Amino acid sequence: MLVRHNTALLEQAVGLVVKRSAIPTLQAEAAAQEKVAKAAAFRRMATGGAIAVAAIGIGLGLKLGLWQKPQVIPPPVTVSRTGIPEPLPENKADRSTVPVPTPRPTQAPIPPAPPKDPGVVTVDFTKFANKTVDFQGERWELVSGHHFKDETDNSWDTAWCYSRRWVGGVELNVELVNRLGPDTQPVSPISTPETLAQVGLTDTTAKQLATNCAWLDGRTYSASDYATDPRRQPVASSPQQPAMPTGQDPDSGFVVVTGWDAIGNDFPNMPIRGITADECKSACDRDFKCLAVTYNTKYQACFMKGDASILVKSEDSVMAAKKVVESNLHYSNLVFAKNTEISGNPYWSGQMRYPDCILQCANENSCQGFNFRSKEMACTLLSSVSQSSDNSAVASGIKSVGN
Repeated sequence: MLVRHNTALLEQAVGLVVKRSAIPTLQAEAAAQEKVAKAAAFRRMATGGAIAVAAIGIGLGLKLGLWQKPQVIPPPVTVSRTGIPEPLPENKADRSTVPVPTPRPTQAPIPPAPPKDPGVVTVDFTKFANKTVDFQGERWELVSGHHFKDETDNSWDTAWCYSRRWVGGVELNVELVNRLGPDTQPVSPISTPETLAQVGLTDTTAKQLATNCAWLDGRTYSASDYATDPRRQPVASSPQQPAMPTGQDPDSGFVVVTGWDAIGNDFPNMPIRGITADECKSACDRDFKCLAVTYNTKYQACFMKGDASILVKSEDSVMAAKKVVESNLHYSNLVFAKNTEISGNPYWSGQMRYPDCILQCANENSCQGFNFRSKEMACTLLSSVSQSSDNSAVASGIKSVGN
């Protein structure tokens, strides 16, 4: 006998059991989908933040001038089925250039030179050419000066060459050669034979030394090329030694000259006051370091000196020098004035004592006068003198003619 059973309820029960058993699986899938969604959202947030930071950095770079704006063509973008942008395959040939930072300048630009004032005129423009040579076993510094009318002049009009030597504590200016123009015959020597002899030169050796002078036009000369200076005075025409005063004792060991003063070389703490001229001379005779004295008769003042070379006229003075320095005595034609300033063509100035200023002018043939400002200890030498004026702050001196 065939029996039929109704299985509908059984099938429902089985289905319910199956669904209950699938609940953990569905829960796991839901949790996994939730994590994936959170991860995608965080990735989008991180990407957006990075893009924002990059945009800010690029904006600051452009503002500071550190970056050049590149010419970038954005590549086409396709959208996938899921809605996420997918870039096309990269083409290396189409890569855009990476922007290169432009360095800032490290130094400020040099401002242009100010325009030259057309109202300013330069006069007495001089250029020098220096040369060092070995001559007669000694080293000589030769200086060649070239005078231009102004700084725009194409050629110099006069030139000269000289050297300086220290003799007995005094610097001598040794004038070797003059050129009155670029195309004229040079003249040598210029200094007197007496000056040349003090530095160990003669007329012949001075011409040989002058052949080493450097000139801006590159010219060179031999000793036979030089002409003789017609204005050059022999030693005999220089100021002569005055006659010895009457009453001089030839056995005293001193050369005594009245009305002349030996400039410079004073001992410290001079003068000695309140003594006679004979006592002044005796004090020098007892001191082996003393070689000369000057006695001021007006103030009864004794100046003991370690040397004597340049003598200048002084009505109130008596000079006495030991015979060992008699050959060094030179009688200058300087005439002095107090509270007086002279005008002319200054060619040198510097700081020195008053006696040194006198010696400097007395030893240089080119010096025709000087001004000395005691407050600044400033000495100015002039190659020509035109006039004088009152000035209580200045003492001056002028070389007289035929003195």
